[in-house]
Amino acid sequence: MLSAEKNRTLTEVGAGTPMGELLRRYWHPIAPIAELREQGVKPVRLLGEDLVLFRKSDGSHGLISRGCPHRGTDLGTGWVDGDRIRCAYHGWAFDSEGRCVNQPFEEAGPAGGFRDKVRVASYPTATLGGLVWAYLGPDPAPLLPNFEPFGWRHGFVELILTRLPCNWFQCHENGMDPVHFEWLHLNGNAVRTAPDAPVYVPSHLSIDFLEFEFGFVNGREIETPAVPPKVSYAGTSRVEDGGILCLWPYTLASGNTIEFRVPVDDHNTLNITWQYSVLPDDVSTDAQETGAVPYWYGPLTDPATGRMLMSHTGNQDFAAWVGQGTVADRSREQLGRTDAGITLLRRRYFEAIETVARGEDPPGTVRDPGANVRIPLPLSGKSLYTDGMPRAEFEEKLAARKRSGLFGIGGFLAVQAGRPEHLQEAYEKLAGIVEEPPGELD
Repeated sequence: MLSAEKNRTLTEVGAGTPMGELLRRYWHPIAPIAELREQGVKPVRLLGEDLVLFRKSDGSHGLISRGCPHRGTDLGTGWVDGDRIRCAYHGWAFDSEGRCVNQPFEEAGPAGGFRDKVRVASYPTATLGGLVWAYLGPDPAPLLPNFEPFGWRHGFVELILTRLPCNWFQCHENGMDPVHFEWLHLNGNAVRTAPDAPVYVPSHLSIDFLEFEFGFVNGREIETPAVPPKVSYAGTSRVEDGGILCLWPYTLASGNTIEFRVPVDDHNTLNITWQYSVLPDDVSTDAQETGAVPYWYGPLTDPATGRMLMSHTGNQDFAAWVGQGTVADRSREQLGRTDAGITLLRRRYFEAIETVARGEDPPGTVRDPGANVRIPLPLSGKSLYTDGMPRAEFEEKLAARKRSGLFGIGGFLAVQAGRPEHLQEAYEKLAGIVEEPPGELD
């Protein structure tokens, strides 16, 4: 267990807090590029700061404080005017550097305005993987790590965003808890599918973790009994062979998904899933434009019942995290063998906080441009993602999923509930799947 003071250290992300200062040394995904193409302006809350993101006329982005310094009005209600955002209240305009560049009524008067004396906070942005990223820390900013999955070209990429009413760290700890997969997902699905006679999957015997430059590799040993029929379950994995990754500062990477648990503030998290659904190996490697990666917002609860959704892997995780409370009380925990990765993760974060306090770069920092080219990650089975799936095998698997009612699970449908139907149509079109026309009636 942790003391209440140490728990606050892990969970509080505001400016000036130990964790807030650590997190401000990293880049953060904040919005889909496609969303800014559509809307132009998006209010953003990140690390407890209220900001506004806007798309300039040249396609780049600006990120500045949301409150207009004139009368405090929300700049998120304004609009883009060329390469600046204009306040809807009195028309004051600000550029991406936070400078006031126009005060219409003031400048029409004899004094000519006082725009040179007005400025708001501004932050640099970058784009990668279909997302806009932000950096809120001190100069010089590190490089945004360009991990290899963002360069894969044999998959259909989409972005799923869900806001969670809980602290980010209890979400991130999930990435160092391989045993939960056995119970929360697979055995839980078995109970939901056949509540009177669930067939449980083999149990974990041991877990292991390997540290590398950008985070941790999860390894595990599973019981040897045969896997029950029709149950998809990953067998034993060794950390030396790669596997599911827990990356700095709050990312889970499994190959077909990269999940970011972005700290909105101390009590809210924006979960962003970068989903990569494999395509046939004969599909063009330039089939999907990065800047047009589709996105959607996933629901957290069932609108009919108000209960947390439990139908998909991501939703099951959300229910577990939110179920720990707004901020998990770690002073009341009773940890065991299951939690070896959790204790390791916490220890490394306390060490990283001390590293930043000494003025040094935290783990996972990239500053060498030559090393920031499709940075390899120790993921297992990468050839499937880099080369695609043989067409015959792809079409057989897709057809089987449609017949079984498990349509899409396992990389063909989102890991969350609520996926718009048009995305599956777009995926199949990109994959070159042509529906057979209905036969004539006898």
